[in-house]
Amino acid sequence: MLPTLPDAECVLRRWFGYSSLRTPQRRAISAVLRARDTLVVMPTGGGKSLCFQVPALMLNGLTVVLSPLVSLMKDQVDTLVAKGIPATGLHGGMSGGEQAEALVRVIRGSVKMLYLAPERLLAGRTIDALRRVSTSLLAIDEAHCISEWGNDFRPAYRQMQDIRGPLGNPPVIALTATATPDVRDDIRQVCGLRDPVQIVAGFDRPNLRYAVQRVSNARERNRRLSELLARRTGPAVVYAQTRSRVERIASTLRTSGVAAVPYHAGQLRDARRAAQERFMRGDVDVIVATCAFGMGVDKPNVRLVVHDAISASLESYYQEAGRAGRDGAPSDCVLLYARADRRSPEYFIRASSPSAELVAAVHAAAVRQVRGSRGGTGPIDPAGVARTVKSTPAEVSGALTILSRAGAITDRRGDGDRVWVRLTGTPGRIAGQLARDSHERHLLRALWSVTCGAVRSGCDVPLAALPPGLGSVGLVNALDALMKANLIVWERPQAGLFLSAGPASLAAPAIDWAAIDTRRIVARQRLAAMVRYAESRVCRRRVLLGYFGDHSGSARCDACDRCQA
Repeated sequence: MLPTLPDAECVLRRWFGYSSLRTPQRRAISAVLRARDTLVVMPTGGGKSLCFQVPALMLNGLTVVLSPLVSLMKDQVDTLVAKGIPATGLHGGMSGGEQAEALVRVIRGSVKMLYLAPERLLAGRTIDALRRVSTSLLAIDEAHCISEWGNDFRPAYRQMQDIRGPLGNPPVIALTATATPDVRDDIRQVCGLRDPVQIVAGFDRPNLRYAVQRVSNARERNRRLSELLARRTGPAVVYAQTRSRVERIASTLRTSGVAAVPYHAGQLRDARRAAQERFMRGDVDVIVATCAFGMGVDKPNVRLVVHDAISASLESYYQEAGRAGRDGAPSDCVLLYARADRRSPEYFIRASSPSAELVAAVHAAAVRQVRGSRGGTGPIDPAGVARTVKSTPAEVSGALTILSRAGAITDRRGDGDRVWVRLTGTPGRIAGQLARDSHERHLLRALWSVTCGAVRSGCDVPLAALPPGLGSVGLVNALDALMKANLIVWERPQAGLFLSAGPASLAAPAIDWAAIDTRRIVARQRLAAMVRYAESRVCRRRVLLGYFGDHSGSARCDACDRCQA
């Protein structure tokens, strides 16, 4: 007998503490329980996660959740585990042993929800391990990442067809808060959604009051920001374009007596986590952040969100402004705007979509640099490459990213869960020195298998690719024992950017320039839409809703600065 919506509301009350489902949630959960492919577009704060979390607890098998950010999946897993729900993640923030343990739990059937990035699912042997379990639902969170027309194009997200089949072709639910009609079409196509139930909840958040304040210089911008924060009636979030601006604002606020913390990707992970936790607990009144903050953050009583300058797109602005008023109480979303603000996003558009000539120059400079280095193996020094090609660090970083996606460069930055191993023992010596069922002999078999024999001449091995049971602590001890017995040599590879092994590192890499040109065009179109919003003379709520294809409601909201002027 199929589970029903009354069953779903029982699950909702028991595990999540809510009395009833909202209408869009009921429609989405009903579709999932009928094994229908489903596309859910629901505004920030609308409860998208429950659309797959509730069915996950009702269906017999595993729910695989693809999520774009480690911080987002970790927050959701921690929240579920705190409620007693069997969930786990699989990501680069975990050690090799933790990842192996998570996979063991999944294979044993003791996990209901597994969170991971699509890149992680496609790499190594993760997808092979998941073939051994029954997957009842594939959930694609932040599904706009699938689309070149979306907010954060991720190439691995466009390989959904390679993921769904090996999982047994389970029904798919794709969810996002910020999808224009073009993005929704792309999501349906890329995911291969079959006659999907499409649920597009209204984008309108009537409790949010939108306003734009024009500023002419830095002094006026700082004054307006101080005035807004002085008048706030509750917690506030301030978004700034750069890390340095975040630090300056937070420092100025603290000097003036406002309890504020900075948050940006340049901080250590523990520092970011501590800042977020202090804000969520209410220990500080204001968090000043780049766009690195917000996804998955659910603080219901934020009363003010200030953008210190324009965002790169209306998608980003709508999502970030939507951190305000998630409890339904009146809240303000204010943008400080000067025409010169568009220079920063324009700079990042150029940096992320460099010319073919610059990419070729960066590649050639990296090859010359590595060949001339001690041992001729790298790593690549991006600053040195930037000096050689006479370009900015940001543009060189963009070129290196393109080369990495093309397979010409391998990024090992921060990757402590890989080892380099070379086999030195012959089969006869191995058989003579190691017992047939010893841990070390099983490890050697696994190394040979996952590297397809490349371990004979030496290669990198991701620890997560090894079979469950070869945990990181025991693994290091076993590797040391094998090296002491002169059967292998091993080391942890140096972190950084390296030329990839194989012809792609020395030949001109194959790059999809048409896709890069498309991204550049789309990014500029999105920035232009953001500027039109900032300079609009009509109802700002209508401009926002119209951009997302929501043409319901009146032409005036009587709440934004334009309607009240």
